[in-house]
Amino acid sequence: MKLCPTCKTELDGDASFCPHDADILIAKQDAADPDPRLGTALGGRYLLVRRIADGANGRVYEARDTTDRSRLAVKVLHKEVARDATSCERLKREAETALTLDDPHVLRVIGYFEEPPNAHYLVMEFLEGEELSALLAREKRLPLARTLRLLSQVSAALDHAHDRGLIHRDLKPENIFICRSEEGDEVKILDFGSVKLQEEKGPKLTAFGTTLGSPYYMAPEQALALPTLDRRADVFAVGAILYEMITGKIAFAGHNVATILFKLLNEEPLPPTVQAEGLPAEVDDVLEEALAKQPGLRFPTVGALADSFGRSLGVAGTPAEWGKTAVSALEEKMGSARPAPAPPRGEQTAPVPVDSPARPSGPRADPVLMDDRISLDFGPRPGPSPLVIAALAVGGVAVLGALGVMLWLLT
Repeated sequence: MKLCPTCKTELDGDASFCPHDADILIAKQDAADPDPRLGTALGGRYLLVRRIADGANGRVYEARDTTDRSRLAVKVLHKEVARDATSCERLKREAETALTLDDPHVLRVIGYFEEPPNAHYLVMEFLEGEELSALLAREKRLPLARTLRLLSQVSAALDHAHDRGLIHRDLKPENIFICRSEEGDEVKILDFGSVKLQEEKGPKLTAFGTTLGSPYYMAPEQALALPTLDRRADVFAVGAILYEMITGKIAFAGHNVATILFKLLNEEPLPPTVQAEGLPAEVDDVLEEALAKQPGLRFPTVGALADSFGRSLGVAGTPAEWGKTAVSALEEKMGSARPAPAPPRGEQTAPVPVDSPARPSGPRADPVLMDDRISLDFGPRPGPSPLVIAALAVGGVAVLGALGVMLWLLT
């Protein structure tokens, strides 16, 4: 049931506009919602018609542009958040960053606006579909051909941003949105609010000892709060997401942030072929390189990761082609040339230590990337005291980041 906010007429069906006064209809349940913004037009232009989602920082609405009746999404900061200058600056940065990007797989942002006293909002294209996190929660594990199409589109968007000196820093399944089209899945990368310029100047939005990002997908150098992040931090995050897509398991799982980050810094995940059946053995090598602790040992770009993954499946072509190819066609290519699945392997339960022999490989194409290695070999040293463990459990990312920097400096 929908309601016209002007004449209060109630209408069934899929109508979007009132037949009496052509006003935009809103959901009846939203009309009774105490949210005072529903039915109002921000800036006199963007009419908020439905609440879509709530987050820690703001609320997202479906909106109509009253000038052309186009369907949009509007993200409005919560009032208490809008009083914080850093939060406002981050939302503004998200808009400014997105406006510099011109890729079909990046969420299109219309603009950032402020209305006194505390209305700060972002106007964006309206997306229909679901987050990758919702898809994984339902399907657990994705078919390889579908994964290849999605990964290829993600790589196009991120390489586009990276070539402009922008690092996302908060890649996770929740920030990869999947739209449906006649051609198949279409990816949109969301939330560039945590973006970092590789040669950043101006005020910082984080303090020493803190970091932005999601611990499950955070690169080791980001967990250590090191200031020298580059595109390879995003390569690591995409590798962790890819691992989850093809195995149905999180690469670095734990019951709290401290445990997750300890594993991230000190352990290697089980090979994908141990975690899931039907994967070619070559996939293990791809994920080993993507999730290397040292940035210089990773793929130099997300595109290189996507290319290597496709070739591990026996698919000819390039990520640019795979991202536009129907899943059924990719499956046919895989069926004709796909390597045999890895033979069953014995059960592995013990983590692989960081200082185990590295996989033999030739020199990287970009030798400069090999020079800025970070030291992650903390041992052998006495184990942390119970006091330190308690501090990590309480402090989470910030405490572990600061402790990690100290250990790194002492190594």
